[in-house]
Amino acid sequence: MIAQAIRNHPRAVIPYVTAGLPDLDSTGRILSALKDAGAAAIEIGIPFSDPMADGPVLQKASHLALQAGFRMDDLFGRLGQWSAKIDIPLIVMSYINPLMRRGLHDTLARLKDGGVKGVIIPDLPVEAKGIHADCAAVGIDLIRLVAPTTVPERTREILAQCGGFVYAVAVKGVTGQRASLPEGLQGQVAFLKANTELPVCVGFGVSKASQVDELLGFADGVIVGSYLMDEVMKASDPAAAAGRALRILVNGVPRSGQG
Repeated sequence: MIAQAIRNHPRAVIPYVTAGLPDLDSTGRILSALKDAGAAAIEIGIPFSDPMADGPVLQKASHLALQAGFRMDDLFGRLGQWSAKIDIPLIVMSYINPLMRRGLHDTLARLKDGGVKGVIIPDLPVEAKGIHADCAAVGIDLIRLVAPTTVPERTREILAQCGGFVYAVAVKGVTGQRASLPEGLQGQVAFLKANTELPVCVGFGVSKASQVDELLGFADGVIVGSYLMDEVMKASDPAAAAGRALRILVNGVPRSGQG
């Protein structure tokens, strides 16, 4: 379902939202606003105390959500309600520790029961066959990240254990907004597309409509997190702010002659 949703979308932008910020009721409203703004799918981030792949914006979002009392059991209680109302794929992005606390297989099964279609685990161990098998057994896509520094042989191993889409990491280092996209990114995406039938989506560092336009010229989709969460944290109405910000990215930069 994830791959199909991306392929069928004219401008596949996948927003990321930290669960529980400022609370789970607000998260539900943000998800609805993002769907209405044209999201192809939505990543729901699980707050974690040591988010090693996250830059300062998402670290702050995670910290604030934990301070506000985020609990996984509360999230499980909401996922079914959200997925019943939102007809695009919901994807959970989580570090591995929160998923392992009550057993990985059981946690994945609860996510699946809540309507989640895929999971992204930034700190997967090098040997992830067992986790891939758990996801396959439950019926949930394991979306894998591929860094620009990953060597071709290792990339092919990752792609063989990937579902939904391939998450092409645009930059070295952590998440966060960047003024420009790195050289070599188009070649990185081309190599991935030559070695998989899955859609290839680019994330990390995307912060403006012109970058989304550029990326959609050669990638199948774009993931946007820090930019959106920064807007959410600054706003008195987080859902409205998220919807406005995403709509700009989905609609793209107006062409000459367009009103």
